[in-house]
Amino acid sequence: MKTVYLLSKHQKAKFIAPILADISIDVVEIDSFDTDKLGTFSGEVERTMTPSECALYKAKKACQKSGSNIGIGSEGSFGGGPAPGFINWDQEILCFYQRTPEVVVYAHAEGPCSANNVKADSREDLLAALTEQGGQFWIYREQDKIQKELSQDQVLDLFEKHNSESTFEIEPDLRAHLCPPRQKMIQKAAQDLVSRLESLCPKCGAVNFVVKEAKPGLTCGLCGLPTKQIKGYLSKCDQCNYEEYKNVDSRAGDPTYCDYCNP
Repeated sequence: MKTVYLLSKHQKAKFIAPILADISIDVVEIDSFDTDKLGTFSGEVERTMTPSECALYKAKKACQKSGSNIGIGSEGSFGGGPAPGFINWDQEILCFYQRTPEVVVYAHAEGPCSANNVKADSREDLLAALTEQGGQFWIYREQDKIQKELSQDQVLDLFEKHNSESTFEIEPDLRAHLCPPRQKMIQKAAQDLVSRLESLCPKCGAVNFVVKEAKPGLTCGLCGLPTKQIKGYLSKCDQCNYEEYKNVDSRAGDPTYCDYCNP
């Protein structure tokens, strides 16, 4: 098996390694660098890089720390999505980096995250909410103090001690080893990485020969003009720039998406 190194402080290898093992890649975790210096979900350290930049930085640091030619970096973000402020949206990026010859592959996964803040005025309501989000660890803030990595029992103990005149509130600890919904999304990103590493350019054999662009303009079935619907997909090689274009199966677009028929 080929050995690659993953830079992580939060035990991400156990979610990624089993999936990459299917393509004979052995993932070894390196925790000698404090990745929290690059940003924290709880707000103490603001991330200054984009998620992609951060994932690439971690992958390069994994190579540096291990002396290996290949490293993997992982970065998660919350926010955005189809309903900002209403749905907690998780975006995960994995970066596969090879120093020589240089190869950079980004894998992605995103979707709603079921880890949400909990407010409760009674122990019964709190216990029900905690049980619903089983396996999740928590953060409790009180004035200028913050407590992290709290288990269900620790949260219940804090509830008994808090000021009963105010509503008790906790937030999910979103670090990978403490957040089951995020672990599942990281696994989906790992599956995307496997797909990209197995998709080879038919001309030069480079990895990541996948769809890079969706082309709009499917012909309207009513008037014949181009619509906003996708008419085809363009796959492109990152190394030699070879391209392949594939039309969608449908030959007629829905007039709903036509600017002429439905202005």
